[in-house]
Amino acid sequence: MLQGQINRKEKVMPFVNFGPRRFGPRHHVINFKGDLDRLFEEFFGAPQEGDDLGDFSPRTSIEDKPGAYVVQLELPGVHKEDVKLSFQKGRLYVAGEKLPDTEEKSSYLRNERIFGKFARSFQFPDNVNPDKIEATFENGLLTVSIAKAVDVKEPNVEINIK
Repeated sequence: MLQGQINRKEKVMPFVNFGPRRFGPRHHVINFKGDLDRLFEEFFGAPQEGDDLGDFSPRTSIEDKPGAYVVQLELPGVHKEDVKLSFQKGRLYVAGEKLPDTEEKSSYLRNERIFGKFARSFQFPDNVNPDKIEATFENGLLTVSIAKAVDVKEPNVEINIK
């Protein structure tokens, strides 16, 4: 079969990614992995629906701001109702599930979307106030703000020597 022709028997169409390539300290490894993936797809065929492409694990950032720690998790395609948050013993727990859009079986030419359950946890220093944690979920971005505890400073007291 010619490159670029649709394999009607398997209903898989070769995919060539003309998107931007990654640059940075690890770009050679990332690009090499992509090249290997394409080589294996050409030899063994593209992954079919249901093949394990990996677990869904949200990308995360944690900022140390003056009054709080701010955690952001990218959760595209996840509904707010499918996310659970808890804070115990200085650790933030985030768990949920990314569900498929539809229950009916479709005939995909290519499906690289990942669904499933996820769970992450993050340990914080002792200087947090667990009573002042706020969370928002907007446009697929979960933002959790964990207030820092107000430092109790001892007053400067001059002590007279007798």
